[in-house]
Amino acid sequence: MIKPVPILMYHRINNIPGDRITVPPQMLAAQLGYLKQKGYTTISLMDLYAHVTQGKPVPSRSVILTFDDSYEDNLLYALPLLQQYGMRATVFPITGWIGKYNDWEDYPGKPRCRTMSWEQLKLWCQAGMEVGCHTVNHPHLTALSASEIETELTISKTMLEERLGRTIDFLCYPYGSFDNRVKEIGKRIGFKGAVAIFEGTAFLRTDLWALRRVPISQRQSLKEFALKVSPAHVLILASRKLERKLKPRRTG
Repeated sequence: MIKPVPILMYHRINNIPGDRITVPPQMLAAQLGYLKQKGYTTISLMDLYAHVTQGKPVPSRSVILTFDDSYEDNLLYALPLLQQYGMRATVFPITGWIGKYNDWEDYPGKPRCRTMSWEQLKLWCQAGMEVGCHTVNHPHLTALSASEIETELTISKTMLEERLGRTIDFLCYPYGSFDNRVKEIGKRIGFKGAVAIFEGTAFLRTDLWALRRVPISQRQSLKEFALKVSPAHVLILASRKLERKLKPRRTG
């Protein structure tokens, strides 16, 4: 039996009251402090891959930290905290957005911010952190043709590898949207696995092409965070998945 490893999903790290997916730096510091105090070890997606495919052991309290979209504040605020607590993390840049301001987030009152530039991504790598792929344009991959999917994945993977000088092994599905067709194209291109959110993920086994993640919100307490990294995280995700499945029935 493959040991379940919680994979935490973050986005921005900043002080933006009311923005659910933006976690304040002081909250991230408390969470990393909790992980360190309780003896958790941050492992990489490649460590998980070796664990699943080769049976290589991972620490009993392992956790994986991921940051979607590679916002600049991941480098400014998250990286110093990761270094302070001796932890690793992976960012998933959207290659068509690298170094640009977030004009795609048209929310009233939300401050503009940038994603990391190529030079900043290199600094992230030099600090011992990891980079994955999040496509070129952040589309719903299941809505694209096979050739469009292949273009999104191939261009983004190749660009990252050429500009950063490292192999990019893992994909992050935009919006958590994927199907068997997307998975097969990803395998053919050369990825070793992919992270998702809720839909299409398994709860009784580890599927390297549908790795479920635990969303981290600024609305949760440290006690709730502790549950999300505990063995109970699988049950929490299952309940969230069921809630999402039933929601259209309640509102329709």
